[in-house]
Amino acid sequence: MIGRLLRSISGFSIIVLLLGCIFLGVLIKEGDFPNILMPSHDYDYVLENGLKKGQHIKGEIFYSLGSFASEESYTQYENSRTASKTTGYYYMIPVGEGGMAAVYIRKADLDDMDTLTNETYEYLEGGDYPQTGVHFEGVAVKMDKQLKGLENAFREELEYMGYTESEVEEMLSSYSDGECLVLYGPAQMSTAYVMIAVSILAILLGIFLIARNYRKEVEYDEMKASGMTKPEGVTKINM
Repeated sequence: MIGRLLRSISGFSIIVLLLGCIFLGVLIKEGDFPNILMPSHDYDYVLENGLKKGQHIKGEIFYSLGSFASEESYTQYENSRTASKTTGYYYMIPVGEGGMAAVYIRKADLDDMDTLTNETYEYLEGGDYPQTGVHFEGVAVKMDKQLKGLENAFREELEYMGYTESEVEEMLSSYSDGECLVLYGPAQMSTAYVMIAVSILAILLGIFLIARNYRKEVEYDEMKASGMTKPEGVTKINM
């Protein structure tokens, strides 16, 4: 059986299988898989229950307390690097009753998020309920996984808002398992889904090719055992 299985593994099938496994492994280690395949929660759920690491969040964000950090891309030179452009911004959002987290907002949604921030503060001062919603889909991750120094900026912003260090720790322990969390999503969630699908399809294709070749090996062995031979001119080919 082992010999038959080894004969079934062709170069093409093993390459496809290995590429799928490697690609999927990278997505698991560095990306948001398998969290983005889990059932999602909306922002109403986050407001009621707080935020936990690894949760898949999808829907409209309808409260914002302002930006506290930005993300920049850099141009690397031989002995130095310079910031080339700002690619996104981090906003403070309420989670649970009195908790705080952050959300990563891309430049395309910047104007709407600033409008939502103004509406949120007007609402807190007795005005109308915020009318602007900013769509988001992503996963809750630890802050410093995404941006060095983000957690420090987050804590400094909370202190600027009037929270003491002990109040910040109590807030985090109550609504985010004691961790500073940020909702972070790929530039296009559809891209992430496509990458996952390609990885899984490659693995399935590799398994299918090996299984098909194995079945052919079984049939060939059965033919030899019964004294039959392959028709003249027919060559056994494994993909």
